[in-house]
Amino acid sequence: MATLQMNILSFTWGMQANFSVFLPSLVPTKENAKETYEEIYPRDVRFKTLWLIGSEYGDDSEFLRNSGIARYAQEHNLAVVMPCTNNKLYSEDPKGQKFIRHITEELWTVATSSLALSDKREDNYIGGVSLGAYAALKAALMNPEKYSKVVLFEGAFEENLEGTYLKDFNEGLAEKGVSVHVGLDDALPDDADLFGKGKALIASGAELPEISVSYRGNGELSAYAERAAKNLRELGFSVREKKYEMDDLWDFCDQALKNELNEFICVEDRR
Repeated sequence: MATLQMNILSFTWGMQANFSVFLPSLVPTKENAKETYEEIYPRDVRFKTLWLIGSEYGDDSEFLRNSGIARYAQEHNLAVVMPCTNNKLYSEDPKGQKFIRHITEELWTVATSSLALSDKREDNYIGGVSLGAYAALKAALMNPEKYSKVVLFEGAFEENLEGTYLKDFNEGLAEKGVSVHVGLDDALPDDADLFGKGKALIASGAELPEISVSYRGNGELSAYAERAAKNLRELGFSVREKKYEMDDLWDFCDQALKNELNEFICVEDRR
């Protein structure tokens, strides 16, 4: 297996940007022992890919440091791209930085053109934890032609953005004197409105991504995540929902990530 950290000059940010990539390698077996490298790694084969976005405190190394994603992806012959997104509520400033477009257009083009990654919708999945779940869902709702499945780890989806955990989160940080880096004023109302994007996508008749929502039953965000599953389902999305009785965020994410690969993302490959 190979784990790479890459850097590009981002036109959507106007600055340098890092992202990490995991690429699986072939496991030697009796069947391939006599094959050449050209046969083992054919040039015309491209990997299915999970785009994985970290939390409001994370960067492109967060899942590599806190979960077994490399081992799990290797088991499924799956590539993983992990952006370093700087958060900012994943806003799309018409005259400034564009955080979702950085993932869905810029990194998408760089990664699929320079690495052996498939650009087919059915081969691409996107997910994230906490604020990264918000970003993953936003990316999928804005680009349903690129991602076939979405995995949300303790994410929120509400009709009123002011009613989500983001407002509570920001107020809690402000009370502690901590810098608020995901303020609601980072995005224009129409840009931040995921509920409206979901309704518009349903109304368009476009092919919808399948969605899986996982959360801790006793976690701070469990109520928001439960409502997210309910709201998405009521709009008309196909939603899988799973609750875990675990305390630690990354113990939960690690177990949920493993299960999502086995039971949701790569389930076709296991048949």
